[in-house]
Amino acid sequence: MNKVNFCFFRPIWIVLITTLIVRAEDPSPAPYYFTTLAGTSNIGNADGTGKAARFYSPIGAAFDRAGNLWVADTYNHTIRKITPAGVVTTVAGLAGFSGATDGTGDAARFNYPAGLALDGAGNIYVAESRNHTVRRITPAGVVTTVAGLAATPGSVDGTGNAARFNTPEGIAIDGAGNLYVADTNNSTIRKITATGVVTTFAGKAETSGATDGLGEAARFKMPTGLAVDAAGNVFVADSFNHTIRRITPAGAVTTVAGLAGSSGAIDGSGSTARFSIPEGVTADLQGNLYVAEGGNCTIRKIDPTGAVSTIAGQAGRFGWKDGTGSAALFNFPNGVAVDASNGIFVTDTYNSTIRRITPDGVVTTFAGSAESRGSADGTGDAARFNLPGGVTVDGTGNVYVADTSNNTIRRITPDGVVTTLAGTAGQVVADSTTGQVGGKYADGTGSAARFFSPTGVALDAAGNVFVSDTGNCVIRRITPAGAVTTLAGNAETFGWADGTGTGAIFFEPVGLVVTGANEIFVADSGNHVIRRITPAGVVTTFAGQPRISGSDDGTGTAARFNRPRGLALDASGNLYVGDTYNHTIRKITPAGVVTTVAGLAGSPGLTDGPGNLARLNSPGGLAIDQSGNIYLADSTNHTFRRISPSGEVTTLAGKGGTDGSADGLGNSARFFYPNFVALDAKGVAYVTDGFNNTIRQGQLAAAPVAIEQPKNLSVSAGSSVTFSVKAVAVPAPTYQWQFNGQPFSGATGSTLSFNNARASDAGEYSVTITNALGSVTSGKATLTVTPASAPPPTGGGSSSGGGGAPSEWFLATLLSLVALRTLRRAR
Repeated sequence: MNKVNFCFFRPIWIVLITTLIVRAEDPSPAPYYFTTLAGTSNIGNADGTGKAARFYSPIGAAFDRAGNLWVADTYNHTIRKITPAGVVTTVAGLAGFSGATDGTGDAARFNYPAGLALDGAGNIYVAESRNHTVRRITPAGVVTTVAGLAATPGSVDGTGNAARFNTPEGIAIDGAGNLYVADTNNSTIRKITATGVVTTFAGKAETSGATDGLGEAARFKMPTGLAVDAAGNVFVADSFNHTIRRITPAGAVTTVAGLAGSSGAIDGSGSTARFSIPEGVTADLQGNLYVAEGGNCTIRKIDPTGAVSTIAGQAGRFGWKDGTGSAALFNFPNGVAVDASNGIFVTDTYNSTIRRITPDGVVTTFAGSAESRGSADGTGDAARFNLPGGVTVDGTGNVYVADTSNNTIRRITPDGVVTTLAGTAGQVVADSTTGQVGGKYADGTGSAARFFSPTGVALDAAGNVFVSDTGNCVIRRITPAGAVTTLAGNAETFGWADGTGTGAIFFEPVGLVVTGANEIFVADSGNHVIRRITPAGVVTTFAGQPRISGSDDGTGTAARFNRPRGLALDASGNLYVGDTYNHTIRKITPAGVVTTVAGLAGSPGLTDGPGNLARLNSPGGLAIDQSGNIYLADSTNHTFRRISPSGEVTTLAGKGGTDGSADGLGNSARFFYPNFVALDAKGVAYVTDGFNNTIRQGQLAAAPVAIEQPKNLSVSAGSSVTFSVKAVAVPAPTYQWQFNGQPFSGATGSTLSFNNARASDAGEYSVTITNALGSVTSGKATLTVTPASAPPPTGGGSSSGGGGAPSEWFLATLLSLVALRTLRRAR
């Protein structure tokens, strides 16, 4: 149940998972092994106190009578408990394992639990979105299914497992013990009696709308959050109608606030107020409603007279920041609950934290940590980024990153040391009256320069860094000395015009690439075109028709694009385009002829296969290796993919449709909206992992190869012994030494050492080297132990595996043979 983050300017579609196609004539490449080069993610599942705990996109929240806050930790598939002191424990489910098993504690399984409600006896009720069921957890942690049948969506009234739901997300309970369920994809509100009888309380299944009325005559559109007041009225966050609805105990539906079909961020009374994707709703004892508003990233209050006010967050700005009122920032808040002291608690879903708001509007982080987002320089995980975008790498292995929401350009050395090359980290602030952004553009050196949401970066042969300064709608240049100038475009002026320097106008330029002749190609995303800039700053439109989106192939302006983002250039001068909103990869020849290489326009999905049979979902950045393979960040599929020269698409890392943060091999790695890709001369991939605020590094996986064998040794009794082996493997291997064919206890490193050699230690030593792709056993090295009084024999034989360092020619041949073996196994 991936929620769309409407605060982010690139919409995210629902992933369509289809069948994986493998063609024998184009063997699948080895997977990539990904690690984190710099930055750190706040996603996790750790129990702990306050910021030591970790969550993964929590949604539902509810209080018990003892003041404990219960949280549906949705993407961890668990139910968590937070005491008033902030101590977080996992009560039911097992993080990382989805399912539908009833059971006790971590023996139970959930599948994206969403809404929560508690009864007076301390039972917890869970609206379990992807199992399409309602579950109950007793105070002893015993999980049972109350209504619905796991993995069987539908809309059927009935008792217990005879009933059917379709992605229920919200749940609430009244004083009589009746449960009310927001049956989201059915666009209805269901009622479950204490005996488990399910009926449709309001709305008509699979018939969305916004009509007020009685029972089945009313219409909803993707309702999510629910709350019940003391009088038994049910309040509904009618998410895609952008309204708050009320249902009386008799089933009469009216609209309390907002205007159906009109999203916005206006405080006011009743229908004059505007909301954007209200997700959660709760009521206090005074009759006030509180709304977690995902689309605006704010928390709203509706008083008993219907007056709507904003109590925390700033409409249209996502992020993480504690503070008072509009100084605080959220990232798609979802659930909301109120404690006995009128403290408001919010599941800040995309920040994976729980936030607390005092009655005075002071926002703090109660549990979890969003401190992974920041601007600190440092080494490895000590550094911080804020929605990193474009990435490129120079010939010496330095990586350059457009740190988009920090408004800076960063550099990472091969050792992982992060510094800020240009710009000063800071939040973008809009004028509250005009909505215009100011003060975010300045040429200068280093920190004196100013950017506004820079996205694309590219390098020329002289070491100049070129930047798509997206929010300022200009193309900037940074010299090796850090001096920033504007090459083309008119700062803070968006539109379309060809021309020279400031005479040209762009609209949200994103990706860019520099040719050997120092021409620059730019994906002018908001104009749906590809632009070319000469070294003299003359800007022309290379392909596409300005301001007209589409998907047509053709030459020059006859072609159409839809929000292109990524660009890459091959050795023949062909330009490849990540045509994001068309979900395709396009090719433009030097003559301007545009064709579609992979994907089908208007058909997002996740399918490996050839050409237009493959499916992509909002592809972003691209990179091309020396063999003509295209590597891409398939952003909304959260995957890293490859397109071979024959057009075959394969997934190399990540699991389609499953966001997360995990290093690993192939589909065990996890990304969260990967943005852009770069390759270095060795084929190492660098990916900006947007919502994880990290820079990831990927290497082609390879089975172990022993490149230096252990050598024969002859020592006198009582001497020390050291055998060693040198191996190459991706991921890093494990080692197990053997003595005369039996495991040597505790010898699990690349070196085996022991003291005080005895005659009984004489024999054959070898080591088995293993990783996920295979294992290899070294040659046997013989240990001879002579009596202490005897002189050691002269010379020393080589091991049966061939001692000594092999020649470079031999190593190259051996690695080639291993790579061929790995590819054959992959077939």
